[in-house]
Amino acid sequence: MSPVLRSAVALGALVAANVAAGRLITGPLNDLPAEHRLNHDLRRRGGLPAARLAHAVSHSSDTSRALGIGVGLTGVLLARGHRRAAVEPGLAMALASATHVISSLLVGRPRPALERLGTKQPTSSFPSGHVGAMTALAVALDHAGRGLPRPARVALRAGLVGYLGLLGWSRLYNGQHYASDVLAGYLNGSLAALIALRATRGTD
Repeated sequence: MSPVLRSAVALGALVAANVAAGRLITGPLNDLPAEHRLNHDLRRRGGLPAARLAHAVSHSSDTSRALGIGVGLTGVLLARGHRRAAVEPGLAMALASATHVISSLLVGRPRPALERLGTKQPTSSFPSGHVGAMTALAVALDHAGRGLPRPARVALRAGLVGYLGLLGWSRLYNGQHYASDVLAGYLNGSLAALIALRATRGTD
């Protein structure tokens, strides 16, 4: 099976899993009422500093910024002579974004019933597209740093994990997603990056 066909099949399976999980949540699981309480609790306990932090972190994952980081990473990989591997960041983000767009359209979960702070999104809530795309990019960045000295590699990974954790929190605080949306975004981004890595493996 060619890498393109294998990636397409993997994407189809990922979308199917998201749709099944999303419809389970919005159907038999009654939209997970505890998640609604979590969003309201986070907002109620937060203050102005929390709101500012949530805005800044969430804003950092906007499409233009994510694309800028992806292009920069692609440039670094090209400069290091990894021509095919340079495709990985863009492919990973594209797969994660496609999973989000198709799945959210088919699931149609409403956004939290909470005043949304920051950019309003036209898509539905499940799964989180911002978290998915940035997770895919983070995994690609971690893979690109595999040749770094161990202390730098550990610092890079810790920074990426910390950022993704803050991003997930910010999407909840801003009323843009529920916890299960964010968790699905983490999973989608990780799997999208692995699909991209497998498609480009051994091609430099």
